[in-house]
Amino acid sequence: MSSGDSANALTKPVIAGVNDTSIAPSLFKNHLLTANDHKPEIHYTNYDFVITGFLLFLYILFVWMYVSNYKKLSQIVKGFYINRNSNQLSRDELSIGNRVSFFLSIFFIITLTLFISRILAYYGFQLITSNIAVLNIIIGIALIVAYSLKFASIKLFGYIFKVQREANEYMMTIFLFCNTLGLFMLPIVVGLTFVKQVSPVVFIYTGIGVIVTFFMIRMIRGLILGLNSSEISRIYLFMYLCTLEILPIVILVKLFMLHVK
Repeated sequence: MSSGDSANALTKPVIAGVNDTSIAPSLFKNHLLTANDHKPEIHYTNYDFVITGFLLFLYILFVWMYVSNYKKLSQIVKGFYINRNSNQLSRDELSIGNRVSFFLSIFFIITLTLFISRILAYYGFQLITSNIAVLNIIIGIALIVAYSLKFASIKLFGYIFKVQREANEYMMTIFLFCNTLGLFMLPIVVGLTFVKQVSPVVFIYTGIGVIVTFFMIRMIRGLILGLNSSEISRIYLFMYLCTLEILPIVILVKLFMLHVK
């Protein structure tokens, strides 16, 4: 090809409609869609960083207790369902002042708070505020107040009816119940928060089943303790179980079922 042919080829006009796509109809015109924004926007995922922070704190706390206090941690868990370990803990004067039991109590309050707040959010309960952080604080304070009143009532009844030993043993049972339940509830709360492939109802009813199981074990141990003591009246034992143990649970379950339906 000569130089003249090359020049003609370079200057040859493009046939309209064959090689030129600039005149083709635009896909973004002549449609029924309306544009809301003409500039790109950053997409923010609706992610609950408050609950994630709580769960990360619990994970670090559990790893620390497992590594540095495994023996005491194992003894507390076994003490909930083995009387021999429970009696040993009583002799060791396990209380809130103990380092492991103190952190396990924090574990229990946070896990149960997160579980309750997840249930409230899922079923649309409106409790004072819609702010998740404030809601968790309110639930946590309510749990602390409720169990403080429970321990104070048991201590008062033990003093009035002169059954301090039985009252202390029952408080130890409740204390072990709280310390152990928090550990079992952690994976359920994690699943309820992060697992999207499974319906939240599965984790909700699993958590409720775990709580009910622990509560029944605690009730049976308290009943056995009262029946084996000659100092505790059967009438007073029945009245206590009905008013301070069973009645609050029945009321909460009734309110929950009415709202779910």
